[in-house]
Amino acid sequence: MDALKFKGIWEVVHKDKNGKIISIDKIENLVTNQGQDYILNTALHGGAAISSWYIEPFVNDYTPLVTNTYASPGYTPANAQYDEATRQEWGEGSSSSQAVTNAVVATITANTDVTIYGFGIVGGGTGATTKADAAGGGTLLSSGKFSTAKTLAAAETLDLTYTLSTSN
Repeated sequence: MDALKFKGIWEVVHKDKNGKIISIDKIENLVTNQGQDYILNTALHGGAAISSWYIEPFVNDYTPLVTNTYASPGYTPANAQYDEATRQEWGEGSSSSQAVTNAVVATITANTDVTIYGFGIVGGGTGATTKADAAGGGTLLSSGKFSTAKTLAAAETLDLTYTLSTSN
């Protein structure tokens, strides 16, 4: 019997302050146990759907685990290191061919020199848009780490596309 597998892929475009592409990377990530439970409860048990998901970059050299949660992500979120006032919305499109991707690319802009090690997708609870919120009762859907961290100078950007897919 084939098992259902969830797989997340980030495409990250690093640009300098003038918009010139420095690098393009892909990060494979994991869907946390909390994220898998959310998907199953929502699809098969009538659980409440989370209407908006947000991107959370992190700044410590941490390898995500499936046991990480919204309240205990294991990583240290980048909060003061980027310009946007809130976490950037993932803004999913509709699913097709067992995958869903954000409909609009999300961008974060460094406001200081910073090293980004990876990203999480968070949603739900009382403060999912709020940088540094960990107590709001939300869900950590997934997280992943670069094989080589991204070092950004002030005014450099990361354009982020995230695709979640399933397969047997």
